Amino acid sequence: MIDRERVCEMTKLAAYEQQEGKRYHGAMRFYRRDFVGRHLIKGFFCATVAFGLMLLAWGVCHMEELIHELPSMDVIQFGISILVRYLLFLIVYLIGVAVYANMHYAAGRRSQKRHLRRLKHLGRLYKEQEERAAAGLHGSTEDTARP
Repeated sequence: MIDRERVCEMTKLAAYEQQEGKRYHGAMRFYRRDFVGRHLIKGFFCATVAFGLMLLAWGVCHMEELIHELPSMDVIQFGISILVRYLLFLIVYLIGVAVYANMHYAAGRRSQKRHLRRLKHLGRLYKEQEERAAAGLHGSTEDTARP
């Protein structure tokens, strides 16, 4: 006979594998430290490119001003101010990336633990059914066809 509770658990497990399992699969292949470190490295390069593009856009928008002030400008001071802004931008961006990566990893771990609890529960249901069948309480464990 089909056990309704077992079918519900199997449905939930299949839904997990199709949705949440795929979403968190990448995070669960690594330890937390490795996962966050990988995101920080990617974040460093992305932040550098983003800052460079923003700096380029700013330079294009203020090209006329820069050309007029270039002869009297302290280039070293200008470079230092850009470097300080870059470092501040990088720090803020990497903190955000680290927070996001930690939250994503924690959500994946919670999801994985919930999935493992369901697997254990399904295993207990199968074991209970086998014990009932061995004791002769239910007779056959197969579906009986009704006309």
